[in-house]
Amino acid sequence: MIKVWAIVLALSATPLWGGEIISVDYAELAGRLPGLVDFEGFATMPEPGQSLPGPLRFHGMTLGAMLAGQTRHTVEGFETLTGHPSQPLAAQTGDKTATIAVAFHAGFGSNAAFPIGPNGFEHRSGRGEGALAFVFGHATPAFAIRLHADYPDPLGTRPKPGPVTFSFFDKTGDVIGRHTIHPDHGVNEVGVLIAPAAQAVTLTHRDPGGIAVDDIRFALPGLVN
Repeated sequence: MIKVWAIVLALSATPLWGGEIISVDYAELAGRLPGLVDFEGFATMPEPGQSLPGPLRFHGMTLGAMLAGQTRHTVEGFETLTGHPSQPLAAQTGDKTATIAVAFHAGFGSNAAFPIGPNGFEHRSGRGEGALAFVFGHATPAFAIRLHADYPDPLGTRPKPGPVTFSFFDKTGDVIGRHTIHPDHGVNEVGVLIAPAAQAVTLTHRDPGGIAVDDIRFALPGLVN
């Protein structure tokens, strides 16, 4: 098996015409990325939990609903983001009073974050239907996240969850590349290598059941294993 960090070094040393996004194993990548946001610092509350104003600042990362300079649109109940981010890159909430809800999530067995969508925190249809923007204090060559797209469906009566798209931006706000997954029911693990390194990431999706995110991993300067 090719070691993940060997790929990181190869990408960083190789000139690229445009960006490159490579999917890798979450567990191996997470073990090498010291930056972590896991929402365990918030009170443990059953769903719907607590709504939190943004942007939310963590060590090495700021979390919002969009990037400054972008425009948020609602399409069939889901949030989409358009426009070139402004400088300097910054996470914003736009006109939202809250970016996420944090609650104990049975699927993860821990606290997780639900991006708040167009219908707002007060409605079940609003929790988990929003977009997210992650802005890093230092550009990261790798990113990993755990995502829950709906509870397991043993009878197979519900449709598969809708697609989730990650867009990666360099420090100028240009798009490095995009990575779309088609998640299964339950917990999905996503790990990617990014070249050039990403200063920001946005997440949009079209999953009718709503999503939750946890265990966000990224690089910190001088602290890569």
